[in-house]
Amino acid sequence: MPQLPDLNADNRTVVIPAGIYRLAEPLVLRGKHLRVVGEGTVVFRGTVPVRREGDVFPVPTNMKADGFYIGDRRYRTARYPKASDPSLPFGGYAADCTDPKKTKDWKDPKGGYLHAMHKHLWGGYSYRIEGKNPDGTLILSGGWQNNRQMGMHDEYRFVENIREEMTEPGEWMFDEDAACVRAILCPGDERKEAEVVVNPTLLVLDGCEDVTFENIVFERGARTFMETKEPLLCSDWTIARAGAVLVRNSADCSFVGCVFRELGSNGVFVDGNCRGISVSRSHFKNIGASGVCFVGSPSSVRQPMTDLGLRMTEDEIDKTPGPASEDYPKNCSVEDCLIEYTGETEKQSAGVEISMSFGVTVKNCTICHCPRAGINISEGTFGGHRIEGCDVFDTVRETGDHGSFNSWGRDRFWHLSDHGIAGKYADLDMLAPNIICRNRFRCDHGWDIDLDDGSSHYVISENLCLNGGLKLREGFDRTAVYNITVNNTLHPHVWYENSGDTVEDNLVFRPYAPVWMPDRWGRSVDKNILFDPGADTPTPAKELSALSKQDARSVKQNVRFRAPEKGDFTPTDLPGFETFPSEFGVRYEPLKKLADVPEMPRIRTADPGEGENREIRLDAFGLTVKSIETDGEMSVLGSAEHRGAFVLAVDPASPAEKTGLRKGDLIVEWDGEAVKKAEDLEELIGGVEERPRVKIFRDHRYFDL
Repeated sequence: MPQLPDLNADNRTVVIPAGIYRLAEPLVLRGKHLRVVGEGTVVFRGTVPVRREGDVFPVPTNMKADGFYIGDRRYRTARYPKASDPSLPFGGYAADCTDPKKTKDWKDPKGGYLHAMHKHLWGGYSYRIEGKNPDGTLILSGGWQNNRQMGMHDEYRFVENIREEMTEPGEWMFDEDAACVRAILCPGDERKEAEVVVNPTLLVLDGCEDVTFENIVFERGARTFMETKEPLLCSDWTIARAGAVLVRNSADCSFVGCVFRELGSNGVFVDGNCRGISVSRSHFKNIGASGVCFVGSPSSVRQPMTDLGLRMTEDEIDKTPGPASEDYPKNCSVEDCLIEYTGETEKQSAGVEISMSFGVTVKNCTICHCPRAGINISEGTFGGHRIEGCDVFDTVRETGDHGSFNSWGRDRFWHLSDHGIAGKYADLDMLAPNIICRNRFRCDHGWDIDLDDGSSHYVISENLCLNGGLKLREGFDRTAVYNITVNNTLHPHVWYENSGDTVEDNLVFRPYAPVWMPDRWGRSVDKNILFDPGADTPTPAKELSALSKQDARSVKQNVRFRAPEKGDFTPTDLPGFETFPSEFGVRYEPLKKLADVPEMPRIRTADPGEGENREIRLDAFGLTVKSIETDGEMSVLGSAEHRGAFVLAVDPASPAEKTGLRKGDLIVEWDGEAVKKAEDLEELIGGVEERPRVKIFRDHRYFDL
């Protein structure tokens, strides 16, 4: 194996000769003014070679195998069930993978892993199997990979690294007790070189300044899912501060023309007090967690909170604006990159993740084939981000209730018990607005742009939304102008009174889809265009004004597009849209040739509708409820499915009030019986004489009343 030249030297350019450089431990640099250039194909791998001895491959002492290769072939970890369909969660799942009827076949599953989706599909959980009890139930440790602990999904789960499930050529497992790899070899692999993956972090820049890496391949790194346990404030996420490349306390460092592939952790992780870190013209593919992460320290946040249910009074809130320290990434960028097939193991992941950071630019990137959001901003701390020119699609493939772009704003103001004063403090944690402009989004399992809980201070302009539309949940000071929502519309959800939102000059294809909105929608909702291919001349958009009680200058009209079948939805006859973008995603030609593009929609003319929203009045119990009928209602409540009875009203001094029910509760069980829809309560309540046992979902948690 070739030897790396000394890289811990300042003020010079180092050329690395072509070759494969195996790194059993991280390469740590603390240099300044250093340029590292790969000559030809330079590959950094987190592997060590192993030799076959009899039927096994012994692994070096104190090392744990987390991947196995023979030549260029990546062997599959022995699992149940087999991965058979990439369109399914985990590529395949089985509810009985933890059933004692199944586990009885396993002599000793210690060292295996159980992976499961979150109960509400907000990411996933992973557990190490420590053994099994006499009754066959598994002994587990872990499950800390999600900040919203609600338990595993009943069906979406699988187990891996189980010896008895290794049944086909190309499969392997790590025998921890014997310190060896066991595998069923593929024909022709008997004499080829084998290696095991042992190291998740290939390169660390610690305290570096002006260091550049060019033309380096980072591959075959170990997974870090059991280290993913630090909550990212009040987002859904927990995270491991790890990656194939880890940058911390550094400035003006860059990665240009690099490849990140077949990595178990995050691709690049920018940690804490960093400035001017950039990733450009690089390709990320088959990544275990996120592609690129920018994550500050909670010490940089005033009143950092991780409990979504916490509420404060005005006296308790810290009213000092801005960060508490400099321990956060600032003025960093990801530009002209192709990021695809992330989240292979960790489903709470994204192509680009931003948390507790300021001024991150994501520009001209193609981000696709993700289990969750393509781009995720976890909070309002500290804003100033710019998402521009990107192509983000085929997202939310395995999770739910998200979008191609997803954000939260669960900052200080969001925790105030008095929502009427929240607007006074909505900008405490933000130094500048976030800008989302001139992008193309397509989400087939959620919203194209999803600004969720409390997301505030956004400017959203000239975006092409191909399928899921634009969702704005409660927040403040959002401006949405000159966006096109093909076959969809604006989804306004539970806005604050006096939210200060402006929605003008947008082209929507359906009437708005509001969920539990106040009488007045923001500062202004007006001058929007409702697409109607049958309209000869523009007419007032009464369908919009009937919903918003605004839209006095909005019109319904036909619009012609330049070449929609080729993805160019630039209107040819609509004032204000003359410069609407027609090019999206990665521009760097070698990557552009590799990049997929989203499926172009056929323009629909029929409105699919949003449900009947029928209210049910239960007079004897003093209760008014309705079923969950739309994805919007499901999202507002945070429920996993279109199940349950939403409480619209509770009469004072009624049996419902004495039971403990409140307006806004979601009733999921009644005296042990599942409540699938509001109509179920008509029969279940019936002749109730005693106080019932009721299970509800409230404030992101389940409660028994």
